[in-house]
Amino acid sequence: MKSIRVVLADPQVLVRAGVRMLVEHFRGMTVTDDVGTGPELLEILAERPPDIVVTEMSLAGVSAIDIARRINRHLPQVRVLLLSVQIDNAQVQAALRAGVLGFVSKAGSPAELEIALRAVAIGNPYLSPHLARFAIDRRRGGRQDESSVILPARQREVLQLLGRGKSTKEVAALMGLSVKTVETHRSRLMQTLELSNINALMHYAVRHEMQEGEH
Repeated sequence: MKSIRVVLADPQVLVRAGVRMLVEHFRGMTVTDDVGTGPELLEILAERPPDIVVTEMSLAGVSAIDIARRINRHLPQVRVLLLSVQIDNAQVQAALRAGVLGFVSKAGSPAELEIALRAVAIGNPYLSPHLARFAIDRRRGGRQDESSVILPARQREVLQLLGRGKSTKEVAALMGLSVKTVETHRSRLMQTLELSNINALMHYAVRHEMQEGEH
């Protein structure tokens, strides 16, 4: 099985050392590089892009959000997982728009970090419970209020399963549909919800599932 290659970026040397030890203990994962600044991370990405970048939000030189935008534009196969102590609502929303796929709090457990890495490695979003309250906030701006959107039953079911971390193939199997049909439902959901790509849909699905769980 191909090893999942991870690059770590954090200004604190001891934090990088600790996370490196954890990640290299996880089966099938290896840390190829660890750096302390934004420019160093960009240099690594240009020379030997990994499968996953695990980065602190605050990096000197170039912010993690700016780096995520560049990755989303030029290296879409690279996933970004934010590992941070504190993050506010505006930062969460900016990171989601930039293409960040996962958030893990430094207050979380090693097991949570492994779950998050394995989720984002296959393109599924992960939101730490410590940060989830930001992700379920209503997004402001030109988009219509999410609570006003009425979806057909099939699309609601697809959205619910995506929000539980199921892949397109898993959704198809659970619903007794073809993969192509599920992909069509996904496309219609993105159009109805005014979402630009599948990552945005996955993040919406996770937020939606969290909101449903609160009721």
